[in-house]
Amino acid sequence: MYIWGLHVIDIAILFGFLAAILLIGLWVSRGVKGESDFYLSGRRMGRTLQFFLNFGNSTDTTGAVVMASEVFRQGVGGIWLSLQTLFITPFFWFTQAYLRRARVTTMADLFLERFDSKVVASAYAGFNIYVVLLLLGMGSRTGFEVTSAMVVKGPADYTQTEREGIDSFKEYVSLANQQQAGTLPAEKRGRFEELDNLNRRGELKSFVSYITPLPFYICYCTIVAIYIMLGGLKAAAITDAVQGILILIMSIMLIPLGLHHIGGVRALHQIVPAYKFQLFGTIASSEYTWYSIFAITLGSLIQILGLSHNMAAAGSAKDEDTARFGIIVGGFTKRLVLLAWMFCGLIAVAMLSGRLSEPDQAWGQLSRELLMPGLMGLMLSGMLLGHMPSVGLSSVAVSGLVTLNIYEPLFPGRSQKHYLHVGQLIIGLVLAVSIVIAIAGTSVASLAKTMITFNIFPGAMVFLVVFWRRLTAPAILISLAIWVVLMGICPLVVPSVDALRCMPSLLVSTPQTVTTASAPATAADVAAGRATEIGQGIPKQHVIPPSACFFESMARIDPRDPTSGFEGVGRFYSENYLLHLVGVPLQNFSAAGLVASRWLCDSLFPFFLLIVFSLITKKTTGERADRFYVKLKTPVGKTPDEEAAQVKQSFDHPDRFDNQKLFPSSNWEFTKWDKKDWIGFSTCWVVVGLIIGVLYVVVRIGAS
Repeated sequence: MYIWGLHVIDIAILFGFLAAILLIGLWVSRGVKGESDFYLSGRRMGRTLQFFLNFGNSTDTTGAVVMASEVFRQGVGGIWLSLQTLFITPFFWFTQAYLRRARVTTMADLFLERFDSKVVASAYAGFNIYVVLLLLGMGSRTGFEVTSAMVVKGPADYTQTEREGIDSFKEYVSLANQQQAGTLPAEKRGRFEELDNLNRRGELKSFVSYITPLPFYICYCTIVAIYIMLGGLKAAAITDAVQGILILIMSIMLIPLGLHHIGGVRALHQIVPAYKFQLFGTIASSEYTWYSIFAITLGSLIQILGLSHNMAAAGSAKDEDTARFGIIVGGFTKRLVLLAWMFCGLIAVAMLSGRLSEPDQAWGQLSRELLMPGLMGLMLSGMLLGHMPSVGLSSVAVSGLVTLNIYEPLFPGRSQKHYLHVGQLIIGLVLAVSIVIAIAGTSVASLAKTMITFNIFPGAMVFLVVFWRRLTAPAILISLAIWVVLMGICPLVVPSVDALRCMPSLLVSTPQTVTTASAPATAADVAAGRATEIGQGIPKQHVIPPSACFFESMARIDPRDPTSGFEGVGRFYSENYLLHLVGVPLQNFSAAGLVASRWLCDSLFPFFLLIVFSLITKKTTGERADRFYVKLKTPVGKTPDEEAAQVKQSFDHPDRFDNQKLFPSSNWEFTKWDKKDWIGFSTCWVVVGLIIGVLYVVVRIGAS
């Protein structure tokens, strides 16, 4: 028996997992006595929970949807939007040690200890509240995209309007294939442009779901709010252990079923165009070349330092080696899971090309077509529960920022129980606001990119506060104000103002080009003598449409009027517009060039602002700076008594570790590596090489 497109077995499995999550929160709540228990699990978390906390947080199911979406859109090269974190993982060897040695509760406390400035700490907190809201909105949007693609109406249940919408999408796919191949008849070009503009606006749909956004978001966030408000960080960690197992199961279950459906890995290479198997883009439409991947990796490395939940992840470990183990082993395990997600994306290309209106729906549609009752319930549970712990960890982090760095300074002297209750209420409020973000977002991948690029600034702040003594509080505040205006306000305001999104100077695009790439031969190719068998790789012409330089895309103001003007659609890229103002010829760039220029600007501009304004403002030195930097270099003791003794010795002798400075008598606080650092960091890079090797083998399996 089916209800809303789901078998009753699947519904029973889903509700069983949801009940288990709520029971976990209730059970853990008995051990939550104060703020340290709620926000950092009492700093007693061992390697097992640290592994699951970091693995679950980095491998939340948003990644599966983003990966399948990007691979569906860009081919294997789309893996780099997520796999670029592989090159970041070795650096966790150092970052986790510094964060654990900081011995504070929230990331904002770093700035409070360094500058004794509640204003700077509150500014960091306020900034990251918005970043976390983006992250939470992205998670809710992911859950909806997957669930809606699994719970769909049959044609018999369509309304007349819904049926017309589905027919329009099918017509658009047919015309788009002709346009790309350069065979679109002249009399159909007007109709193609009309449908193409509707598709750019997200108005064409490939299916109709029983699920609607707002009720889904309310139910989803309510469940997360209840169990996290009860159990805090430890509830998120234990739930991570449960969902970690689900993620591993769901990450591989689609692969054998999908390969069986299409006829094996050799058939996969025959159906999917050869250029989509290239790790680095080979045609002009690809966004992932070696230089764009480098730019994305640089930006991601910087932004990851500033994430508000870093202190919850590292600070909850019982010592720095445990913190290192959790994030490095959890991180590398996640990178292997990415390979499975990539393979699922390729199967989606083979099975679903021309049948999806949104790439974000690839994972859900693939699951619906391949999984039997029971397995569908397991997949749906894994996708929903898989992101809940990450949502929980982020909401706990932002609750700590608001309560400890904004609310407590405004209302000092209250009891610890009072602040704990405030923090719990803030979690509910934060999740409620994230619903607005989820509704406003254009796509999961778009929200992911927005979150990463906007968060690069606090990453630069954290890097410099830890390693550059010359950084000043006024420089942070001035630079942050500039960044928020340029990268936070302008990208949202410009598309919302008619005069701005239609301004000719902002409607700059690259020219349409035609290129040739290898693709599998069809029956028509064999009949025409262009190939000897179906699936044979032959050169085919591809029309590369123009790419908007300053918006996600451009479309006609009235899709049904071919004479109407164009307007920008989606996010406005302020960073690319800045580059344009200084003379960078973006209109001559490829799609990958536009991506690389945007990410490089995002990565370097914060450092430029912070360094320039620090050099022209008064230097902050003295005992506070000395105590801050010596504490960051003091290893965590194995026992509370040893820990207290080590910190006291450092405070009594702030020059204790000066002999370890890599650049003596300078403002840079980099330290020399010891034998343990060399071995640990080098071993991480060996693992990176092995995973790259596995990726290469996986991509080549079945190729002729």
